Amino acid sequence: MALNIDGTTGISGVDGSASAPAVTGTDSNTGINFASDTVNINTGGITRATVDSSGRVGIGTTSFNDAAEYLLVKNDSTAANVSIVASNDAHSSLNLGDEDDFNIQKIKSDHTNNSLQIFTNNTERMRIDSSGNVLVGT
Repeated sequence: MALNIDGTTGISGVDGSASAPAVTGTDSNTGINFASDTVNINTGGITRATVDSSGRVGIGTTSFNDAAEYLLVKNDSTAANVSIVASNDAHSSLNLGDEDDFNIQKIKSDHTNNSLQIFTNNTERMRIDSSGNVLVGT
């Protein structure tokens, strides 16, 4: 049976759960469910990702350690790894800062010379080169 939505009514009254999501494909325990101001993504009957009413995103968790923690990646059984990967061979970086000075603090991996660089105030302050040498201020 096809479901038609006219854009004004929407779908309501079906929150679901991790083991029986409200929106599924052919796998009945994989899909999306809704809680009080929260959206969860579930696979295999387990909540894998959560977006809460504050806009915080949890991957591998549904609870946060801190109100200011807007992205939390957690894995209780093995290491929790986050990968930032560039599609070319140039570099990947993790930028920290506010929206006015977004790149003030940065950790950059540079594939062209196989180094890891740490920046503050938009200036490189430390580098670990491809030989494992740690260079500070140079």
